[in-house]
Amino acid sequence: MKLMSLALVLATAFVVATPSRAQQKPADAAPDSAIAYRVQVVVAEYDGATKISSLPYSVPVAVSGDPRAQGSLRVGIRVPVNTGTKSGDSAVQYMDIGTNLDLRVKRVDNERYELELTLERSSLYVREENKDGKIEGRAWVPGDPVPSLAPVNQQLRFNEKLLLHDGRPGETASITDPVTGHVVKVDVMLTVLK
Repeated sequence: MKLMSLALVLATAFVVATPSRAQQKPADAAPDSAIAYRVQVVVAEYDGATKISSLPYSVPVAVSGDPRAQGSLRVGIRVPVNTGTKSGDSAVQYMDIGTNLDLRVKRVDNERYELELTLERSSLYVREENKDGKIEGRAWVPGDPVPSLAPVNQQLRFNEKLLLHDGRPGETASITDPVTGHVVKVDVMLTVLK
C-alpha cells in the first residue's frame, strides 16, 4: 500500500511539474504572429557638411499570419504644373511630390531582423529669374507659386535589404543628387515592440 501511495504521489508531482505539449514553448521562439515593430526612417539632405533638411518617418508594423510584416507610408502633395497643349494653349497638370515608403520585416533569429526597404522620393526643381535677371534653379517648396517654366521632376528610388538588431540604428544609403550636388543620407532603426 505504501509503495502504491508513493507511486501515485510521484505521478501527480510529474504531471504538475510538466506542462502539457500545448503549453510548451521555448522561451526564445515566440511566434512571429505576436510580434509588432516600429521602423523609423530618417531622410537627411546635406550641402557639404551643412544639414539642409531632416525628415523622420515612423511606421508601426504588426504581423498577422504572414511571416513577413508589411508596412507602407505615402505622404506628399499634388503640385499644379503649367503645361502646353498641341494647339499652343496652356493647361495645368498635377504632379505627385513627396515620399513613399514600403517595408517588409522578417525575424531571422533571436537577435536579427531582415528589413526590406523601398524608398521613393520625388521633388520639383524649378528655374526662375533672380534679381539680376539670371535664371537660377532651386527646389520648389510648398507655398511657392505654381511653377511657370517647365520644372524638372527629381526622383530618388532605391530598394535594399538590411540585417538589423532591435534598437540599433543603421545607415542604409548615401546618395549624391546629380542636379544639386547635395548628399542624401537614409538612416533606419527597427524597434521590437513588447
